[in-house]
This record gives sequence, C-alpha cells and structure tokens, in this order.
Amino acid sequence: MPLDPLPPLAPHEKKTSPPKHVCSMSTPCPICLSDVGKCYHSFPKGTFKARFSLPILPKFVLKHYAANPPVWTWSIKDRPNKGKSFQVPTIPVASSKLAPKAVQWIAAVFHLFKAHLSPIAIDTETGRIHQAWLCLYQNNMYIHLQAQLKVSHKVSTQHSSPPPPTKGNTSVPVDGPSPFSNVIAELRAKIALLHKKLYNLAVPHKACCLRHSNPPPSPPLGVIPKEGSTNPTPSPPPPPFLLLKASQNGIAPDPHLPSWLTTALSIEDIPSAFKGTLYSPSSVTLSTTLPQGTVSTIKLAFEGSTPFYLGILPRGFLEVAPMADCSLVANVYRFPPDSTIPMACWK
Repeated sequence: MPLDPLPPLAPHEKKTSPPKHVCSMSTPCPICLSDVGKCYHSFPKGTFKARFSLPILPKFVLKHYAANPPVWTWSIKDRPNKGKSFQVPTIPVASSKLAPKAVQWIAAVFHLFKAHLSPIAIDTETGRIHQAWLCLYQNNMYIHLQAQLKVSHKVSTQHSSPPPPTKGNTSVPVDGPSPFSNVIAELRAKIALLHKKLYNLAVPHKACCLRHSNPPPSPPLGVIPKEGSTNPTPSPPPPPFLLLKASQNGIAPDPHLPSWLTTALSIEDIPSAFKGTLYSPSSVTLSTTLPQGTVSTIKLAFEGSTPFYLGILPRGFLEVAPMADCSLVANVYRFPPDSTIPMACWK
C-alpha cells in the first residue's frame, strides 16, 4: 500500500526589522529616561542661528569620564516601586569652581551650544532652553562621549598590545621586570661612584699642575749606564705668574697664597692678562662688584660654593667680586671643592 505524500513545508516567514526612526524637522523628538543614549536624534530645522557641531573631547575629559561615568540617580517616590533608585545617563550643563576640570570643560561646551541656539529653543521669559531641546542635547552629547571613549580605548589597547611574533623570532615576550635589572642598577651606581672619585683625584692635578716637559730620553741601545749614576729628572717649568704683595717693608712675593688662587692662575688656557707679575687681592673678602677699567675677567665656580669673578686691573692688581659685567667675562672655569676660597662664597 503506497504511503501518503508528505505535506508541503510551510514557508519561512521573514523577520521584519522595526522601522528606522526618522526625526521630525519641525519639533524635537521626545526622549524618555529609559531611552537616553540609545539613539542619536537630529535637531529640528531652525534650531541654530549659527552652525554648531560637537567638539572632539580632550584626553583629560575622556580619562575622567572613563573612571566616572556621567549619571544621576533617579528615585521613585510613588508606588508600586516606591523607594527604588535607578542610574540615568546624563551630561552636566553647569558646574561649580570646585568641580573637576573635565566637568567644567563639559559645562563650557553646553554654554557654547546655547550661544548658537535660535530664539525658538529658548524661553523668552526665563532665558533658559526649553526642556525638549535640553534633553535632545544631553542625549546626543552622551552618545558622542561614549563613541569617543570607545575610540580612545581601542587606540590605547593597540599601542599597549605587544607586536605579533615574526617568522624569524618565535620567542614569547615575558611580562614583568628583567632578571638583570637589579644587577644593571648596581653596576650603574658603582660606575657613578668611580666617576666621582676619579673627578676628585684628576681635576685638582689638572688645574693646579702644569704639564711637565718631555720625559728624559732613554739611553741608546747597547749603552749600559754606570753604577750609581741616575738620569737627572728635569724640574718643572716655573709658573707663568709671580704674585707680589705690598707691605710696610715694601713689595715682596706673597708667601701665603690661597690654593684656590694658585689653582685658577695655573690654568693653561687662562687669558694672557693673568700671566706675569701680579699683585694679590687686597683681602680675602669680596667686593660688591668689579670696578670699572677691569682689563680682563674670568668666572670661577668651585663645587659647593657660589660662583664669583676674578678680575685684573691695570698694572696687574687682582680683584675678587661676586658680580661683574657678563660681557667682559673671558671664560668660565669649574673646579672641585676648595676650603680656601672666600667665606662669602660658601653655600
């Protein structure tokens, strides 16, 4: 007995999407509290007297609202849900001087928006924006803020994510500090300490001592020096200056030269005016400023003390002062600490 044929399948009904919302060109769309931030609405025709568009939000605004979403608490006072509270998204339109900088910036945008409105959106009696236009602005600004936050988050994740491994490099990056970071830090500290010790040892000799002449020639090959004979060591050349001091007995070399003055005058590239016969400063105290007619001036900076100036007057008289004409300074020299400098220069 043949089987009955199968009944035909019912055709699939196509799911129809709800019609797309079209904003009215004459009146603002009504927005419920539950619909804030869900759909972007257009402003009615004639809302603005000048063109207005929502600005790009700065980073500090996005950072603030990413941590503090703009919402306000709506509490129900009537039954059956009396006493319940709901979080409603919103955008602040006013702020105090104590409000965060991001909130003040958003409130300033609202005042800019209000300045572009035409009279149809503002109540002539109170000067405030009609509630319908205010809700429309807050809805669109909230959507604009959420879109900017998504873009900012996407860009930050792209920059923070590690690059994909290449064919030649299949190693997986390991998060966290390198195991050699502590060793590197200790080595850098030791190097810095050695640099400081080397500076304290080398700089005084470089500043105080002149270069010696060429070393004595070694004996020719095949010549054996006699027993007890030594090669005479050449004496260092005399200093390029002679410091004199006037006293009751006349003019004589100054026997009590401070080491800082000897260090400064022994510099190889010191101006030529500071070479030859000079007269020591009248005292160890500083003058207010170098007098007029100073032939040459140099600036001395000893570590741990205030820089001061050494000038030479006509006939070779030296003068020390904390101030001088900067246009007359020939050069600036830096030295390690020296306890013999004038007391007024210590910090």
